[in-house]
Amino acid sequence: MNLQSYREVVARWVRREGLLGWVYAINQLWMAVLRRMTPLQKDCVNIFEREWDVCIILDACRADAMLEVEPECEFLSDGDEIWSVGSTSSEWMRSTFTTQFHDAIGETAYVTANPHSALLDWDRFAHVEPVYEYGWDNGLDTVPAEQVTDAAIEVARQDIADRLVVHYMQPHFPSVPRPIGHGEGFENVWKGLMIGRRSRDVVWDSYLENLRYVLDAVHLLLENVSGAVVITADHGNAMGEWWVYEHPVGIPLRSVRSVPWYRTTADDQRGYHPEMSLYTGGSIPEETVDEQLSRLGCLP
Repeated sequence: MNLQSYREVVARWVRREGLLGWVYAINQLWMAVLRRMTPLQKDCVNIFEREWDVCIILDACRADAMLEVEPECEFLSDGDEIWSVGSTSSEWMRSTFTTQFHDAIGETAYVTANPHSALLDWDRFAHVEPVYEYGWDNGLDTVPAEQVTDAAIEVARQDIADRLVVHYMQPHFPSVPRPIGHGEGFENVWKGLMIGRRSRDVVWDSYLENLRYVLDAVHLLLENVSGAVVITADHGNAMGEWWVYEHPVGIPLRSVRSVPWYRTTADDQRGYHPEMSLYTGGSIPEETVDEQLSRLGCLP
């Protein structure tokens, strides 16, 4: 964020929230300081550096959150953690789908619920299935995990590509099973946590329930695709560590860069058959994508 943009954001927040707007302004200055802390940076892992047939991306999933729910899921038995190439989805996409991995990307189908995917050059992939374009739920303010599972199974069975990346929107807020509000201003989960309007324990419990919810969808996916599978995340999710909340761009902290890396295998039992047709072209307006990102809390 350049100086002019920062001034505009500060002015907007002060008009909206009064003195509390200055809390957000000071926090954003602190983010600028943290972005310069390159000594905290570790070796990042691009998913294309590893071997897999299916790579499942859980949006904004912390490594320690996966450790907490690991005993509840049999398929989470071979786990590790890696340092992500980004601390927010757009940064992760820019740093993952690079020219260095041109050939591998050309052999990959990308099934995605994340509206940031609209910024990618889809022609570089074997196929892009933008589930956010037709699967967005206005009542939930997100893309349900079930929609992503259905699309991923359909893409896998049509044998469109050698590799498959499946990008769920959860456990990124809003939480589907345990919503705690995801409104504007300091009613937003993260900004509310910043000023003490929300309890960290309440936020964490809602976050874990959202993780359990998406892992149920992953379980169904694993029964209906085949190959070597990894389950990871694009970035983590800060909950106040170093006065960082959510996942600002360019932050080299463990809470937003340490993500799970679980290995498993899948064998398509063909016990589930989605009733859907794959994306065939066209796109939703840019302002609709911006509105979706705003509802997800991804815009300042």
